[in-house]
Amino acid sequence: MVIGLLAITAIPTVTGVGQAVSAQKKANAANKEKEKFRLTAIVEEGSEDEDYETDFCVLKDGKLQVNVPLDTDFSGYAFCGYYFTYPSEEKHLGLVSTISDDPPMLNWIYINKDTHAVEYGGRKDTLGHVIGPWGWSEDETLLTLQGNGECFVAKLERGEEEEGGSSKSRWVVYWDPDNEMLDALGADECKPVRLRRRMLLGMDSKYVRD
Repeated sequence: MVIGLLAITAIPTVTGVGQAVSAQKKANAANKEKEKFRLTAIVEEGSEDEDYETDFCVLKDGKLQVNVPLDTDFSGYAFCGYYFTYPSEEKHLGLVSTISDDPPMLNWIYINKDTHAVEYGGRKDTLGHVIGPWGWSEDETLLTLQGNGECFVAKLERGEEEEGGSSKSRWVVYWDPDNEMLDALGADECKPVRLRRRMLLGMDSKYVRD
């Protein structure tokens, strides 16, 4: 009888411990969402010996761009972002990045539903497009979209021809979950990439532009 009473008495304690652990896990996840990070791209060239990691990915001309191949003239605003709940019925985990230091401003990172390019803009620019859920891989090193960290490619986009016949090319990050671009384009125009999270120390408060 005493044993039975002890068991009954222990139930609230066990329940309380379980609730505390659950609350701690939620708090840890919330803290991870607020941690700022930059992005690099691990470019897959066909073998591990040939794969390489780029400089920081940049935001330029409305798109996320990568330094492929490593180019000393590569320029743009280095991605510096964190996760932020997107204001919608689904409450997906969105992704934002600073796009300017003066004045400080954030933009949403999203996937253009028509082209699948990774783009950035105000909330009105994201309407109707893919806004998440973004996240991180199990080892917390890779950026994921809809739970997948192996769904991105770098696609070559050639600029308009300049005087003298030359043109400036750029490599833009695209979402390619079904490998449609990889299958349609050659290795000279499309390469699989993994977006690596490079964490920053410290945080500061900025606003999200609507």
